Amino acid sequence: MKLAAYRSPKQALPDLLNWAALIEADVILNKDGSLLAGFAYRGHDLGTASAAERNQTAAVVNAALASLGTGWLVHVDARRVAAARYPAAADSHFPDPVTALLDAERRARFAGAGYYVTDYVLWLTWLPPALVQGKVVDLLIDDGGFSTGIHQEQLVDQFRQLVDVVADRLNAVLELVRLQEDALLTVLHGTLTGLSHPVRVPAVAMYLDAVIGGHDFWSGFNPRLDERYLQVVAIEGFPSDSYPGVLAALDSLPLAYRWNTRFILQDAADAQGRLRAYRRQWSQKVRGFVSQVFKTNSGTIDLDALEMVENAEQAMAEASSGLVRYGYYTAVILLMDTDPEQLERSARDVRRLINNLGFVARVETVNAVEAWLGSLPGHGVQNVRRPMMHTLNLGHLLPLSAVWAGRDQAPCPFYPAPSPPLMVVATEGSTPFRLNLHVGDLGHTLMIGPTGSGKSTALALLAAQFRRYAGATVFAFDKGRSLLPLSLAVGGQHFNITGHDEAENSLKFAPLARIDDPWWLGKAEDWLQGLFELQELTLTAGQRTELHRALLALREGRGEKTLSDLRITVQDQAMKEALEPYTHSGSMGELLDVADDGLALSHWACFEIEELMNRHDRVRLPVLLYLFAVIERSLTGQPALLILDEAWLMLGHAVFRQKLREWLKVLRKANCAVIVATQSLSDAAGSGILDVLTESCPTKLFLANPEAGSELNQPLYRNMGLTDAEIQAIAGMTPKREYFVKGEGKRIVNFEIGPVGLAFVGRSDPESLASVTALHAAHGADFPFLWLQHEGIAYEHLL
Repeated sequence: MKLAAYRSPKQALPDLLNWAALIEADVILNKDGSLLAGFAYRGHDLGTASAAERNQTAAVVNAALASLGTGWLVHVDARRVAAARYPAAADSHFPDPVTALLDAERRARFAGAGYYVTDYVLWLTWLPPALVQGKVVDLLIDDGGFSTGIHQEQLVDQFRQLVDVVADRLNAVLELVRLQEDALLTVLHGTLTGLSHPVRVPAVAMYLDAVIGGHDFWSGFNPRLDERYLQVVAIEGFPSDSYPGVLAALDSLPLAYRWNTRFILQDAADAQGRLRAYRRQWSQKVRGFVSQVFKTNSGTIDLDALEMVENAEQAMAEASSGLVRYGYYTAVILLMDTDPEQLERSARDVRRLINNLGFVARVETVNAVEAWLGSLPGHGVQNVRRPMMHTLNLGHLLPLSAVWAGRDQAPCPFYPAPSPPLMVVATEGSTPFRLNLHVGDLGHTLMIGPTGSGKSTALALLAAQFRRYAGATVFAFDKGRSLLPLSLAVGGQHFNITGHDEAENSLKFAPLARIDDPWWLGKAEDWLQGLFELQELTLTAGQRTELHRALLALREGRGEKTLSDLRITVQDQAMKEALEPYTHSGSMGELLDVADDGLALSHWACFEIEELMNRHDRVRLPVLLYLFAVIERSLTGQPALLILDEAWLMLGHAVFRQKLREWLKVLRKANCAVIVATQSLSDAAGSGILDVLTESCPTKLFLANPEAGSELNQPLYRNMGLTDAEIQAIAGMTPKREYFVKGEGKRIVNFEIGPVGLAFVGRSDPESLASVTALHAAHGADFPFLWLQHEGIAYEHLL
């Protein structure tokens, strides 16, 4: 049977690809005998970095790549893809219609906005020396016999060692993850096709060109892969100088693309030979033809040619120094779309942006297929640009800064997996930001910003979005009733701590009412010791014993368990005198000397403390610490959020500073995140407690502050770990719109609050609070939607 009739001599897509076999979990053997390895990587977010930080990053990359030479090929891909969808309603567990409606508004806002994220991959290819290339069969066959050639294991070991050296150096400025097996083939397939689906390693890990390249491909001026057309935008001309991140604006484009950078490295000797040829060519143009023939020094000098000769000589010196490596740089942006007209518009947008950056870009036509093939990892012979460049300039042109978009799932291990991020917000360009307060299992957060910069609105929005987690509990210490509209809307508790009987929802406290519970007995003893210290009475060992005896006697008795009863029971005169101000016969008994406060906290409890804050430490500190104990006792491991708006400044008292540190650790173990907020950084620094909070709060939210760079404020911000560039960024932000988040990364974000959200989280003026209170009193649970109608806000389309 003649098979020739059934075989086509025409090339298919696999014939154009260089990939052959997966010979190790993380190493691919190419058809030309070269070896290929890949890393997924992310650079630090340098959006608010100083020039020195950016230069340092480029210098580290230069040092890493300068260790390579002839035979090495570097591909860097920045692949921009559509961002993961906004968390679906089914993924969240909002227990009330208002916060569910607020989230629906945010979903509608972000789902149709066209947001994208960028993934980064580094590919390293090594073509062994010519002697090894002559015995490439040794890479495929090892018959166990004697051979003078270098075998597969030696080559692969040598390749991995060199790759590890490069990776170790790059790890100083990049986060690298080695691609292996399925992940390696999946990323390689996505690089070729633009698709994002898993590719499994076949049982026999050979013929990768067919495994990955099993697609229909049409070449020509307008190539097509399957049903998607392909266009290539090539970067050709360069500006007169470069700087780190010169092409970073590509990361703001609201479209999908793959930006590929290829660099073919040369040894110093090879680079000098080519640079010498450039120098010779330009030297011949320095003087005219007659001067060259007769070897005279007369005639006009071509100053441009003379400058190029000097540049070539400087380049030769740089290549000889070994501080940089020269090579051939090629950069293209690849776009794919099923609609050729849309593809052409996208290509024009990319070309326009690159041209505006001072480069020269063009859309490939006759060279489109070659340019596309040259962008594929392991392909080094197609589309080679001849002018040479060194690795330090390459560091300026590579995508080394990644827009920090946050984690797409809540990182707290105590939440059921997978839990959505706390909130999706906007950031620079078209990249969404997934805001999480947690770094690992620690969610404590410090929020700092001046009056009028949006602190109250931000706190309310964070509290509303936190209710997306099943069983979530929110506790808040509010100042100025800014959380009142949201508290009433979600059916939560809102208490006024005033000490006046006539005040609505005013609380009185019974700190000893629960001492029948051993846990509360211990808490009461600690609380009372702090109370004595506020009265400047440091208990002796005997007095501590007497306090314990008195509490046990009070517990066993049948009467009421109040501070007045404790004062009668205790036998020490000094302790009696210290307790008297907190009984009905003293000035503070109105708040703390009742038999039963009936305080049972629900899923949402907000305490208005503005009046309490105007009182002395001897009053407000015992009240706060008792409430903290009530909150701590209500924590059973459910997701919990505690908001302290200015209240934490009270705890700057020396008596309780160490207790706060311990208490934050207790809440961490109980799965409770704490947000501490203040309007005055100088007051916070003067309280003596800022160091504790800076240490205990890995996430920090800085509000816009035009005075951040002032002589007074700049040292305070520096003490919180901010650089001068970050401080200037805070000074330049828009109040009530932009926030600087610093946690696992750093990024300026915009909360993008819609009218429905603002109606509940952004209304704290007296008129709005009066209207909300009146509507709630008249209509109860129906008031939220009547409030929206009152404000003329359409919401029906979100239901």
